[in-house]
Amino acid sequence: MDGDVLFAKITPCMQNGKHFIASALRDSIGFGTTEFHVIRPGNEIIAEWVHYFIRLPEFLTEATYHFTGAVGQQRLPPDYLANSKIPLPPIPEQRRIVALLNRRMALAEELRAAAQARLDAVQALPGTLLRLGLAGEM
Repeated sequence: MDGDVLFAKITPCMQNGKHFIASALRDSIGFGTTEFHVIRPGNEIIAEWVHYFIRLPEFLTEATYHFTGAVGQQRLPPDYLANSKIPLPPIPEQRRIVALLNRRMALAEELRAAAQARLDAVQALPGTLLRLGLAGEM
C-alpha cells in the first residue's frame, strides 16, 4: 500500500540499504518479492520517520545479530522488527525532524555530485593536457 515501508530481510540487501517507502502505486496497492518485511505505519508515526530509523547504521548492525539461515542466505526474522523500539516523538516533531533530514540529505547529494564532477575533471586532465600538447596549444 502507499505509505508502507519496505525493509529488505535478506543479506546483503538489508545492509546495503534496500529499504524504501511505497508511493504512487496504481490503486495504492503493490506487490513484489517476499524478501521484504512490510512495515505499515499507524496514526502515531509517519513513514519517513520509520524509514530514517531503519536506515541507521546502529539499527542495521544490531539486526545482523538476529539473522537466521545459512551464510549468504541469511534473513532477518519478523520478530526482530516487531520487538524493535522506535523513538516516538509527537507527529509534528517527527515531521520537523524528517524535513530537516531531507534537507541535509539533499545537500549531501549535491555535495557528492559536485565532488564527483571534480573527480571526473581531474581524471580527464591528463588526456586534455596531452591533446593540447600534441596540438601545440600549450
